[in-house]
Amino acid sequence: MRKQQLRFFALPAVLLVAAFVPAAHAQSGTQTTVLTNPGGPEFSVDGATYFNAMSAFWPVGSQHTLSVPQGVGFSYNRTFDTQWQFTQWTWANGSSSEPTVQVIGNVGSTRFTAQFNVQYQFSTAVACNPSPCSSVPGTITVNGSNATAAPIWVSAATSEALLPVSNPGWIFAGWQIGGSVVSLYQPYTAVVNGPTTATAIFNAAKPVTLATNPPNLTFYADGTLMTYNAFTNQPQTLDWGVGTSHMVSGLNLTNDDTGKRWVFSSFSDGGSQTHTYVVGNNTSPQTLTCNYAPAAYPFFITSPPNLALVVDQQVLPPPYSYIWGVGSTHTVTASSPVADSHGVQWIFQSWDDGVTSPTRTVVIPVGADINGFRMTALYSQQGKVTVNSTISGQAVTVNGSTCTTPCSLTLSPGAQVHVSAPASVPMGAGSRQSLLGWSNGSGAPVAGDWVGTLNTASLSLTATYHLMNSLSANASPTKGASWRLSPSSADGYYDSQTKVSIRVSARPGYRFNGWAGDLSGTDPSASLSMNIPHSVTAMMAGSPVLRRGGVTNGAGGGSIAGVAPGSVASIYGENLASQSAAAPASRLAKTLAGVTVHIGARTLPLYFASPEQINFQIPSDLPLGNHSLTLSSEGMPDVTADFSVVRNAPGLFPVVLDGQTYAMAVHEDGTPVSGASPARQGELITVYATGLGPTDRVRPEALAIPATPRFLLLDPVTIQAGEAVFSPESSFAAPGQAGVDAVQFRLDSSAPSGISVPFYLTVNGVKSNTLAIPIQ
Repeated sequence: MRKQQLRFFALPAVLLVAAFVPAAHAQSGTQTTVLTNPGGPEFSVDGATYFNAMSAFWPVGSQHTLSVPQGVGFSYNRTFDTQWQFTQWTWANGSSSEPTVQVIGNVGSTRFTAQFNVQYQFSTAVACNPSPCSSVPGTITVNGSNATAAPIWVSAATSEALLPVSNPGWIFAGWQIGGSVVSLYQPYTAVVNGPTTATAIFNAAKPVTLATNPPNLTFYADGTLMTYNAFTNQPQTLDWGVGTSHMVSGLNLTNDDTGKRWVFSSFSDGGSQTHTYVVGNNTSPQTLTCNYAPAAYPFFITSPPNLALVVDQQVLPPPYSYIWGVGSTHTVTASSPVADSHGVQWIFQSWDDGVTSPTRTVVIPVGADINGFRMTALYSQQGKVTVNSTISGQAVTVNGSTCTTPCSLTLSPGAQVHVSAPASVPMGAGSRQSLLGWSNGSGAPVAGDWVGTLNTASLSLTATYHLMNSLSANASPTKGASWRLSPSSADGYYDSQTKVSIRVSARPGYRFNGWAGDLSGTDPSASLSMNIPHSVTAMMAGSPVLRRGGVTNGAGGGSIAGVAPGSVASIYGENLASQSAAAPASRLAKTLAGVTVHIGARTLPLYFASPEQINFQIPSDLPLGNHSLTLSSEGMPDVTADFSVVRNAPGLFPVVLDGQTYAMAVHEDGTPVSGASPARQGELITVYATGLGPTDRVRPEALAIPATPRFLLLDPVTIQAGEAVFSPESSFAAPGQAGVDAVQFRLDSSAPSGISVPFYLTVNGVKSNTLAIPIQ
């Protein structure tokens, strides 16, 4: 039997891989992306050309052709300065170096990438300043070899070592890439990460001579010390590019060959000691000279020594010794006022050459390097006045200005000092600090302001205060007591160290019951230490006291002492009743405001009762002669008064009208006689009095007199107005009143006229009190 021979055919790797991919459902598919790495090269998918990533829906199992048209060659960008070399296709399950591959849609491989190696064009160029170049300024070496005129292709991230080579007449000025200067140093390494052109900038060079005045000294140029040629004794000449900048710096101090010292003075271009020197924009040779001046050693001192000076706007501690060039200019200021190390204040007076301005512009003179230079600031000592107070932070006045203690000021010797402080400072309720005076460290404080002359280097003054506390001494009631305080105080304040003795005495009508407040007990003598404010109250109880005179006529005493039966009588004193009360005119009371008045067992009728006055009625049947009555006030001890009962004790009742006191009188129509309505001739006038004597009927006790019949007075009454005498038409007990008498009369032509005519009554030769009556 003939064996059948099997034949095998080689398939592309992609197809081999795809052959083992399971077949998907006819309706399934995947979103697939095709791209390059890095982006930019051309590729095609199923015959369509792309320059950027493409994405499409591929059914599972569908066949697609991916291709790089250049094969394994190079693909260029549109500017032809970048090229890519194909390396392989890659996907999730494999790769292929073939530029064209066929792939099958598969959910396991959804991203196909064409991998490339990138290369960039790198070139070099030269440029000159000024432009255009008058000749070839120089060349460039790349990695040690002369640069080619044509660009070269280099891989990304390649480093290229560059070095410029200047031709005669030119000087390297820096490297420029992409329009920016990237380095000023000649060796430079360029890292290529894109199309790159490195340009070496050359400046036209010209000779610049770096000299000093005097010769053979030194200074710095671009960090190098420039010295004279040791063989030719000539300054150095350098080729510097036109318009280039260089840093130059003169030395603060340098020595010449003989050892003489020199200090920097100036540069010939007018620049500062350290500055940027710019080479001119032409090819003409130029010279920069660093000028030095002979070194002088100025010395500034103060008298007294070691006081502060400001030199060239700097405050430095002494000694003030410098190395300055001859001809240099400096500013020196003598501080004023200034304190030395001991705190003593000094005031600038003048410099030793007589100049009084504290600030001087000093030019170091010629010869100062040999002869030296010295200036002395002369000062005078100032006195220091320090003001304190025993009250921290107290405001005081010093020479008219306010300062808060502790404070100080500086004054010239012999100056007047005037300090003052408040006489007292409140320290809360009932306390204050009172100024004892000023002390200067010796002796007792001097009261008032301190005024004196500053004749020492320092003067310390202290406002000395002492704590004062108030003692408030009161009585309840106020008028019930009198006080004796030892020591006494004009305003009730005492030094906090004082002990005050206190004694209270009861005034008439009162008695001492005890203390309230900061004292206790019933002893009227006590003492208090005034270390704190105190308040004491003497509690006084009322006690009835009769004034001298005892019992008097209730309308006003006449020419005889005593009271008449049936009349109104008064008792005056202190604490006679606890309050005021009045009885009705129709029926008097036996008790008013807790007060009763009795003669023996007989209680007398009362009109009115008050703490200072009791009005009562003398019984009509009380025998003439001497009697004694007793006043009883509820809660207080009884008091007695002796009095005399006489037949007649006339008294006119006063009345105040329009501010004037008149005899109580009425017109015939019952209206009051007053300054505005005076008595007139011929009209019937009625005046009211008491104590005119007995009536034809016995007066009812404590009851008002009835209207009828009249109770006629038995004793004759005479009326006198000025010098005129009149007889009454009638005189009787006033109806509706108890103890009140009425006298009716008419004025005739003999009556005087006036606003205040003296007026009185006479009964049995006994005169009443005199009051005024207005007569028209």
